[in-house]
Amino acid sequence: MITWSIELSEFGIQYESRGPLKAQCLADFVAELTPTTVEEPQIWTLHVNGSSNSKGGGAGIILEGLNQVTLEQSLKFSFKVTNNQAEYEALLAGLRLAHDLGDRRVSCNSDSKLMVEQLSGTYQAKDTLLQWYFHVASHQISSFDEFTIQHVPREQNTRADLLSKLAITKRPGQHRTIIQGTLHSPSLDDKVVNVSDSENLGWMTGIWSYLKEGTLPEDKDEARKMRMRSAKFVIVGDELFKRGVSTPLLKCLTAP
Repeated sequence: MITWSIELSEFGIQYESRGPLKAQCLADFVAELTPTTVEEPQIWTLHVNGSSNSKGGGAGIILEGLNQVTLEQSLKFSFKVTNNQAEYEALLAGLRLAHDLGDRRVSCNSDSKLMVEQLSGTYQAKDTLLQWYFHVASHQISSFDEFTIQHVPREQNTRADLLSKLAITKRPGQHRTIIQGTLHSPSLDDKVVNVSDSENLGWMTGIWSYLKEGTLPEDKDEARKMRMRSAKFVIVGDELFKRGVSTPLLKCLTAP
């Protein structure tokens, strides 16, 4: 020790006791080492099925989220469709429903092997009508952050199949909303007509105008109130629904 003291004395080294760490330095250290957790949007599961017979056609759509939240849509076609066309119409209706609800990540199940393989790139759409449906569906799919589609056996898609035939099934213990509607023209016409009359909505007029067109009252206070009130509602297709607590959606009706 004496030898080292003599050797180091020529460098003028002085001892200083270690001071306390500043709180900000400690906070920065903890923040730097703490991994950031980014909550990703949940993946919704979409089941679609289209059917066609001599009496007409229909589509069954089931959209399932977390906490057993389920939306079921039964859609009747008032125009003639082939089986393959009905399957594409069911998919497009399901994509519209998911988009209207703001879902960004969707996993789709369908028992139509032809449609699934075409959208997956395995099969090529040779029929002119199906080519148009393929392009329209691909365009809608591109608007989602994440989308996957897989083929499932018909026996695993029974509920959607029953909905497409306008027979509703119920599973107990679920928060469930059923939406019924009519598609008056093919989706290729870019016209989806439903039962709501936008010209006679009564108390819903202001909410509808804001959600559909972004129209607000000129008065700033009234505009603020309309934004707050409209946050509780959503437009699905051409119908207005209120976001419920015990059920996902409550259909809005005008006074008789």
